[in-house]
Formats: sequence, C-alpha cells, structure tokens
Amino acid sequence: MSRRQGGALRWVVRAYRTLLLAYPPGFRRRHGAEMTRLFRDRAQAAVEARGVRGLLGVLPGALRDLALNAPAEWLRESDAGQPSRTERRLMAGFGKDVRWAVRSLLRSPGFAVVAILTLAVGIGANTAIFSVVRAVLLEPLPYAEPERLVIVWGELESRGITGFPLSPPDFQDLRELTTSLEDVAAVLTFQQSLTGEGEPVEITLGAVSPNFFQVLGIPPMVGRDFVPSDGDPGDPGAGPGDPGFVNQVVILDAGLWRRRFGGDPSVVGRIIEIGGGPAEVVGIAPDGFRLLFPAGASVAREVDAWATLRFDYAAAPRGNVFLKVLGRLRPGVSLEQANQDMDRVAEAAREVYPGWAAAGLDFDAVPFHADVTKDVRPVILALMAAVGFVLLIACANVSNLLLVRASTRQRELSLRAALGGSRHRLVRQLLVEGFVLAGVGALVGVGLARLGIDLLLLLRPEELPRIDEVAVDGGVLAFTAAAAGAAALLFGLIPAIQASRVDLAGSLRERGRSGGLASQRLLRNGVVVGEVALSLVLLVGAGLMVRSFAALQRTDPGFEPEGVMTFSTNLPFQRYVDIEDRLLFVSRLRERLEGLPGVEAASGGIPLPLQGVGFNGRWGHEEDAHDDATYQQADYYAVLPGYFEAMGTRLLEGRDFTAADQDDSTAVVVVDETLARKAFPGGSAVGRRIHTRVSSEDPQIVEIIGVVEHQRRESLARPGREAVYFTHHFAGAGNQVTWAVRSGLDPASVAAVVRREVAELDPLLPVANLEPMSARVREAMAPTRFALVLIGVFGILALVLAAVGLYGVVAFTVRQRTAEIGVRVAFGAERGGILRMVVGQGVALAGAGVAVGIVAALAATGAMASLLVGVEPRDPATFVAVPLVFLAVAAVASLLPALRATRVDPVAALRED
Repeated sequence: MSRRQGGALRWVVRAYRTLLLAYPPGFRRRHGAEMTRLFRDRAQAAVEARGVRGLLGVLPGALRDLALNAPAEWLRESDAGQPSRTERRLMAGFGKDVRWAVRSLLRSPGFAVVAILTLAVGIGANTAIFSVVRAVLLEPLPYAEPERLVIVWGELESRGITGFPLSPPDFQDLRELTTSLEDVAAVLTFQQSLTGEGEPVEITLGAVSPNFFQVLGIPPMVGRDFVPSDGDPGDPGAGPGDPGFVNQVVILDAGLWRRRFGGDPSVVGRIIEIGGGPAEVVGIAPDGFRLLFPAGASVAREVDAWATLRFDYAAAPRGNVFLKVLGRLRPGVSLEQANQDMDRVAEAAREVYPGWAAAGLDFDAVPFHADVTKDVRPVILALMAAVGFVLLIACANVSNLLLVRASTRQRELSLRAALGGSRHRLVRQLLVEGFVLAGVGALVGVGLARLGIDLLLLLRPEELPRIDEVAVDGGVLAFTAAAAGAAALLFGLIPAIQASRVDLAGSLRERGRSGGLASQRLLRNGVVVGEVALSLVLLVGAGLMVRSFAALQRTDPGFEPEGVMTFSTNLPFQRYVDIEDRLLFVSRLRERLEGLPGVEAASGGIPLPLQGVGFNGRWGHEEDAHDDATYQQADYYAVLPGYFEAMGTRLLEGRDFTAADQDDSTAVVVVDETLARKAFPGGSAVGRRIHTRVSSEDPQIVEIIGVVEHQRRESLARPGREAVYFTHHFAGAGNQVTWAVRSGLDPASVAAVVRREVAELDPLLPVANLEPMSARVREAMAPTRFALVLIGVFGILALVLAAVGLYGVVAFTVRQRTAEIGVRVAFGAERGGILRMVVGQGVALAGAGVAVGIVAALAATGAMASLLVGVEPRDPATFVAVPLVFLAVAAVASLLPALRATRVDPVAALRED
C-alpha cells in the first residue's frame, strides 16, 4: 500500500469514528471498537482492490448503516431502562435547544425561508448527482462476484494501439494457457432478422462462447443454459452472421420473450426463425439482464437473443480481431498476478505469429467495472465537484446570513450570558439552530433532487451505463443526511463561535445595535470573497464547456448530414447463400432508390459514420510487402458506388467507384486524405499501390484510384484512424448494409418509400434503424451537451447565490453605516459619490474573489481536459470573459443597496443613532 493510500485510509477511519458519535454512548462503549476494526478491514480491502477510489464505495455504506441503525439504537436504549442522570440532562437540554431554535426561526420567517431554500438548492443538487454517482460508479455490476470479473484487451506496444479485441486463436490460447483466470468467455453482437411469429423485425443477436453465462454467474430464468456441445465447430471459414458461425440454439432476452411471444414459457423447445434459418429456443435470460461493456467496445447493451459461437478457433486468422473477452479471476489472484499471466500468454502468441511479434502484442486484463465506467467517470466526477462547489457556496451564503443575524442579536445573547448561560451552551444553541435549518433544507432538497433527476433523464444521457437505475434510495438518503450534517457544521460553527463572544456591558449599553466590529466585518467579507472565488471556478468550467460545444458544432465531420436518411438491411444468409445473390439485391435496391423522384443519391456502407469503426486492417507500401514491422493500422470500410456522393463527402483527387470496380478481380481502393498524406507525403496518391491486410494473413496489392476527405467515424470529438474504402469484395464483407439516401424530401416521405421499395424486393426483410443522419450527429453530441447543460446550470446557480450573498453583505453594511452616510450627506456629499462608494465596495469584494478564483480555476480546469474539444483548459477568452461578467453582476447586485443609501435622510439617520 502506497503512502497516499495509507493516508487516505487513516483519514476515512477517523471520519468513521466521528460518525459513530451518532450512536448512544452505551452502544459505543459496547461495540464502537469492534465496528471501527471491521470498517478498517473493509476499507483496507477496498483500497488494495481498487486503490483510493475504492474508498468511495465504502463510506456510503457506512452512512446508510448509520442512518438506518442509529435512531433504532437510541430507541432501544431508551426502552431498555432509565437513562442516567447525565443522559437525562443532556437529552432535556437538547430538546430545549431544538424548541428554542424553532421558535427563534419562526420569529424570523424571512431569514428562515431564504436560508432553507439556499440550503435546499445545494443539498438537492448534491443528492441528485450523488444518486447518479452511486448507480453508475459505486454500485457493483449486476453479476455474481463482479469484483473478480476482468476484460482482456489486446495491445500493440510498438504502434501505440490499445484496447482492441482478440482473434479466435488468441482467445483459444488464453483459454488454454491462463492460470490466473478461472474461466474466459467471448462475445460479439450484430443485427439479425427475426421472421415468422408476426411481422419481420430486426433484432440484436449476441454470439457468445457456451460458457458465457457461467462466467457472469447468470443462470437462465426459464429453460437451460448453453452446454459445451452447443459450441461444436460448424463451417470453419464462417464469419459473423454466416450459418456456420453460430449454433442454431438460442436463449431469448426476457423483453423479446414478452413482446414477441407474450411471455409464454412453452416457447422453450419451439423452433423459431432467426436470420432466415431455424433456431431452437432453449432458455429465457433473467429479467433486467444487460450486457454492460465500455461505450467504445461496439457491444450492444440491449441484446434480444443469444446464440453460441461455433467455429474452429485455432483455424481462424490471427489477424482477424473481433472477439471481446471476459475473464473471471481465480479466488485470491490479484490483478497484478493476472497481468503477469497475460504477458506469458502474449509471449506464446508472438512466438507463433510473426505479425504479433513485429507489432509487440500484449494482453491487458482490466477490472470489468472500471472499464465499463472509464469513459463516463470524468464527466460524473466533474459534476460531483460542481455540485460540491454549489453546496459550499450555499453554506457560505447561510453562514453570512447567520453572522448578520448574530450581529443583530447581541443584546439577546448578552442577556442569556448575564443570566448564567455558558459560552458552550450558547454555541450549542446556535449550532442546533443551524442543524434545524439544515434538516428542513435537506427535506426540501430531497424533493428538489427527485425533480432534478427527472429533468436530468430528459437529457437522455444514454452513454451513462445503468442510468435507468438512478433513484433516491436509502443509500442516497444517508448521503443527504451526512451532507446536511456537514453543511450545518460548515455554515453554523464559525457564526456560533463568533456570536458567543459577547461583551456584556457593551452589548447592553448599545441597546442591541451591534455588528460594526472590524473582526465581524472582516469575517463577513472573507466569506463573500470565498463564495465569489468558488463561483468563478464553476463559471469558468461552464464557459469552457460552452466553448467546447461550440467547437464541436463547428467541427467538419467529413460528410454533410442534412438531407440524408439512413436505414439498415440484414440479408439472411440462409436465403442469400451466394455472394452473387447479396450483390444482386443491394444493386437492385440502390437502383430503385436512386430512381425515386427527389432522390439525389443513394448508396450503402459497412458501417456508416457514427455507427462504429470498420474492419481492423493494416497497410504497407508496395515494396514492403513482407516486412511486418512496416505495416500500419487503418480502418477498412466496404462501400457501394455513389457512397461519397450520398454522404456528401468531398472527392479531393482521382475518381469514385463504379459498378465495374465491384468485380473481385479488380482490386482498387479509395483512401482518405490522412492516409494519403502519411503514405505519400508531398506527392499524389492516385495511381500508387499499397499492400492491405484485412481478415487475412496474406497481403493483397491494391491500387489507389481516389482520395476523399477524412470522415469522423466513431466520434465527432476525435478524428479517428486513417480509412481505406473498398467495393470489390462488398458482398463478402457481411450481411448487414447501412444505407444513405440523400434527397430534398421530408424524412417521413423518405421513410415511407424506403419501406415500400424494400418490401417489394423482399417482403420478409425488415427495415431497421430508420432515422435521419442529422439525428445521429445530435446523438454524437449528447455527452458534451449533457455535461454542458448540467455544469452550466450549476454555474448559474453559483452565480446567483454569490450575487445574493454579495447583495446581503453590502445591504447590511449600508444599514450599519446609515449614520455615517447621513453625516456625509449632511456635509454636502453628492448622491453620485455615495452611489460610487457603495457599488465600489461590492465590486472590490467581488474583485478580490475573482482574483482568488482565477488562481483556483487555473489549477482546477486541468482536470477538465478530457471533457473539452477544440479548446484548451486555460483558454484565454474564457478566463477574460467570465471575470468581466462576474464583476458586472457584482455591480448590479450592489446597485440596489447603493440606491437605498443615496436616499438616506441625514436628520432621521442622526436622530436614530
């Protein structure tokens, strides 16, 4: 355990000991030491398994136990017998403090409402976002012993490539040679057609090794699991979707079972038709079962049916990587030991395959939960930091309100002290008042959190795994209680201590008018400076997200999405056995679509942009055909003639594909501009030849006939790899084709004619994923938009809270200086001068906070780098614009008290003093 981990562990244990104070004294005497020891052991195990972040999963459980068990223990002790004399005195005193606090707040309803609403906003925001954190980051995955699950990815060290799937032979080696993994399973997902039993529909099929559900520890709800014989090899040369690729036994998802078959248990044993061929239903997956994989893994989360992979793993090409591999660690085996084992397995693969040796193949075992959440973790933690700032700002606001309130209550507190009240008792009374405010604020905050969660889900953050499980449950309520308690101490302690320092003689002589002490003014001003600084950090973050989203919208994706309708067709191999049959269908459909009135172009590709990357391939110069070390990675895409016109992708050089290029004897390709520049810097790529390797161990020489602009295929935020387009083996690239139809027609009209044309060619073929390309672009922007909206909302909340806090301090100061202002007016001070003085005071306070906030923002925004697109974390425009906006808001917030000051009647002010 590192020093940092040890320090974090000690801090968490100390925090837990503090939390135990919520239990009755007798309970702590009997069980406190044992509870602390058990908590330390659990926290230490979490640190050893997951590092410091493992502690995030330990504290919420402790808070939940505290919230559920502490009240019951107090009741149990009260029922067990008479409390001691000291306990009776403490409980009676506490009850009096609560009653006094409630009466005091009811006498000042304006103050109470403002303080409660301010706290409710801060606590509610934290509750809402913590519910997301808990569901997405903290809750274990819904599989058996999920902490032992790992994902195994391939790495090519010499080429800087990480996180790619395994080839079937590599999966076979891993399964046979590993000693650290109890078992390993493979999975991939693709589209298939479900016919019979009603209208043809497109479904997502999961192809898995027979032991897949055993590795996850998920038995079927009805029927049986797959058995090893279900994975007996079929056609050794089959690929995804081929009849020999999956065995014709399936396990249905519970959702499809209910939608399509009415939840009838007798469907088990029935023969249904998937992909144009028969498949026996052997089981039903349990309710709610989902396949949670990282967003970039190209594995569907919602799978409609499961079938087993059945091919000869050892006979498949090693360069054809498409299997996503899960493993389960043996009991007692650490992740470090597993990765040492992965090195040994990778070394065996390098020895038998020169291509892997040249590229420096390695395997990396990654904790399943960490890999599933790695892409969303920065966004969620940024949001949690943002709402943490909002709560701190709310606490600062309420703290200032309490300081002002205490300044006006000096006479009352002095009388209490004169009547024998100790300073300790005064502090306790004032703290209890703060806890009452926090408690009511928490109750209101929970209601706001529920509303906030509903609004958050309207943003449709589908990229967040398990977002549908977000709820305000017991664990979240425990966090809310802890946040409210911490807030009460944070905003209540300093005002309580400050207010308890009473000067009996001076306070009683002043008839209750106090608050002008320099130390009190300095404290109030310091709190305002702090909340302005925190607000500025949040606003800078929001400004960076706005700039990032604007940059994303300006990004050229390499295609023109407007006016393009997309859809997919999945040709069943059982009915389209020959490549010629598939090519005939796609050619006829393209011709029919292009001949429709209003259609400018129609074509297809595997896949289209923003639907995932293509085939993982490599390329090399013609003269380096047999030198594996010189080959470089690229993504390969099968497209039909007219694809670039349909997508609105500019042809920069050369020509597009024609129908004649679809002959397998004609090996020509189109490359994108990034590959052309890399392969032939300073020269033309058209007419040059390169070697390509796609799903084959043997390189093929191809001629470049054209160069097109680079398309952003996987994400608008990242350029992606170089691309090679081919059409000569289109029909052999797979059975699923995604189509693009460019027209000036409205989307509904295009959708209707597309369905009609497909049905006329094949009535049993479903049309799937029918939507405009512009909708896909909007979906690609959703993660950035999600972060932008939430951080922006929290930034505005912070700005409003800071402005209100500044207004309150300036208004109180004006009230305290009424006599002084009256004297100034009596001696001839101009109203404009009074106005400038008061506004200047507010702007000066804001300026000090802005200066502190800029320094803090420069340090904090570096953590946002992974969320930003096209803008630097220390963007000068943002760091100039946001402070100017803040100073302008500060001037406006100070204006109303300043105008009030200019209307002071000097005679009335001096008479009152």
